[in-house]
Amino acid sequence: MRLEQAILAVGLSAGLFACSDARLQPLSGEVTYADDRLAVSGEFCLSPPEEIAFPVKLLIVIDQSASLQCTDPGNARLSALSQLGAELDPLPNVEFGVVGFASWSRQQDFTRDWATAAEALSPEGNSGGPATDYQGALSTVYSMLERDMIESGPATVARSRYVIMFVGDGIPEPRCRAGCDDGDTLPDSQYGVCNFTGEIPDDVYVDITAQCPEYNQPPQILQKVQDIKALERNYGAGSVTMSTVLLFAPEEAINAACGDAASFGYVRDEAEPLLRSMAEEGEGTYRDVNTTEDINFLDIDFRSLAAPYNLAEMFVMPLNAMPTEEGVQPDSDGDGLADAAEFAAGLDRFQIDSDGDLYSDLIEVRYANSGFDALDPTAPALVCADSSDRDGDGLLACEEDFLATEPNLPDTDGDRIPDGIEIRFGMDPLVRDVESDADFDGRSSGDELRAGTHPQLYDEDNSLIDQINYSVDVPLEEDEEDGCYSYQFRNIPLVETVTDDGDRGRNQIMLIAQEEPAGLAGGRGRFHAACFNATYLGESYKNPPSGIISDVAATEFVFYEDFNPVVDCIDPSSEFE
Repeated sequence: MRLEQAILAVGLSAGLFACSDARLQPLSGEVTYADDRLAVSGEFCLSPPEEIAFPVKLLIVIDQSASLQCTDPGNARLSALSQLGAELDPLPNVEFGVVGFASWSRQQDFTRDWATAAEALSPEGNSGGPATDYQGALSTVYSMLERDMIESGPATVARSRYVIMFVGDGIPEPRCRAGCDDGDTLPDSQYGVCNFTGEIPDDVYVDITAQCPEYNQPPQILQKVQDIKALERNYGAGSVTMSTVLLFAPEEAINAACGDAASFGYVRDEAEPLLRSMAEEGEGTYRDVNTTEDINFLDIDFRSLAAPYNLAEMFVMPLNAMPTEEGVQPDSDGDGLADAAEFAAGLDRFQIDSDGDLYSDLIEVRYANSGFDALDPTAPALVCADSSDRDGDGLLACEEDFLATEPNLPDTDGDRIPDGIEIRFGMDPLVRDVESDADFDGRSSGDELRAGTHPQLYDEDNSLIDQINYSVDVPLEEDEEDGCYSYQFRNIPLVETVTDDGDRGRNQIMLIAQEEPAGLAGGRGRFHAACFNATYLGESYKNPPSGIISDVAATEFVFYEDFNPVVDCIDPSSEFE
C-alpha cells in the first residue's frame, strides 16, 4: 500500500532549515538516472502518541425564561455550571461564552475569565423573561460563532473545538405556523407575536424576519443546528458539536414552587425528542437531569485528547533547483529566485538579502508594489524588528507580520505546505489552495509541487518525463507499533550552482515529513526534516558519484523549530566517500 500524498517543494530560502549530523551513505549499484539526477531512500518513524492541546471554546446556551422558577427553583443548574466552570478555568486552552435566552437573546463573548462568563448565566435582575425562543437563541449562536471564527483567523480556528451546551426546561415558545391566524383553523392565537403585523424590535424574537412566519417548529430548529454544524466545514474549524440538557422536576416539586402544575404536564414528553434530535444533529450528547437531585455536567470531557500520529505528507526539496519557463535553473543562494533573474535585476545571487534590510530578495521582489525594493535598504519604511524564524517555515517574523501568517505556526492555512514554500511558488499561505489549478494546465498546485514543476507555469506534456518520482510504504503489520515508513525519491534534479566562497556546485537537499494526530479534526501536523548536500559540476563531477543515497536513518529527522537558522547539511565529500 502506498501513501498517495507526497509534496515536492523546490528551492526554498537557505535559511529555512538547518540539519542534523546525518550519517548518509551511498548505495552501491548501477546508476539508472540521468547524470544530473539524484535518488534518496530511508526510513521515517512517527512520534509516540501524546496529548494534543486544542483551543476549546465552551458556549453555554441557557434558558432564562420564567418557567425555570418552577422547574428549578433551587437554581441547581447554575450550581452545576459553576462547578463545571471552576473545573475548567485552570486549563490554559479553554474559553467560555454564554447565550442566555427567553423572548430575547443576550450574549457574553468568549473569555478566558470564567467569573465574567458566570455573571451572564442568570437573567438580568434574576427574573426570567417570557417565552422560550429556541430559534432566536440558535440564530444568535450562529452569529456569535461565525464572528469568532472570522476574528480568530484560519490558523486558530483550524485547531479549535467549539463545544455548545444547550440547557433548557421545555419546549420552545412561541410556536408559530406559517400564515396569520384566522381565529379558526390555526392554533396560534395564544402567541400574539405569531400574528403580529407591526415591526418587531431587534432585541426580541431575533430570528422572526417576516410577518406570520413558521417559527420555532422542529424543522426550523433542526435547520439552525445544521447551519451551526456547517460552520465547521465552511471555516475549517477543528470541530463544532452541540450537546443538549433537559432540566425537569417532579410534578410535586413544581406544585410546591408554583402551585398548579397542570401547564407543565406535557412539556417533558414533547421537549425530550426535540432536544435529543438537536443533539443528534449537533453530533453531541443528550441528557435529562432532575433538578431536585444532585446534578453536574462534569461527565463532558473538555480536556485535550491523546492521539496517535499518522504520516500525512512526505516530500523532497532540492533547495537550489528552481523550475522556470526555461526549465530547471540554478538558485545558488536558495532564496527562491533563479540566478539568471537575480543577475538581470542587479541582485546578489550569493545572498538571500541583497540590500541588507533583513527582508529576503524573494519577498522584496514579489511585493514590490507594496513598498519593497530589493536594492534599497530603506524600503520598505517599516524596519524588520524581528528577524527570527520561530516556526522554521523560511519566513522571518517581520515577513510573517506583513503577510498576516502565523509566526509560530509553519503551515498557517493547514494545507500541509509550509508558508515559505507557498510564498515561493506564488500560492496563498492563508488559503487552502493546494487543489487549485492556477496555471490551467490540468494539474493541481499540489500535484505540481510533488512532481517538481511550478504551479504558476503551464506544463507541456513532455515536462512530465523529468518529474520527481516517489513512493512511501506503510509499515508492515508486525511493525505498526513503531510506525516506521520506508520511502524512496528518484529523479531529484541537481544544478550547477556558484558561490562566493569557492563551494561551487553545492545542492542542498531536504526531506520533510509531516505527521498529524489521527482522528482529531483540527489537530495540526508537526513537521520534521533531514538535510544533506550533494555536489554537481556538470559532466566533470558529481558527488555522490552513483547519484544514490540510501539508509537515511529515522533519527536524522528533527523538528522544524529545533533547526539552527544556518543550514548545516552534511557534506558528501566527507560522508559519502
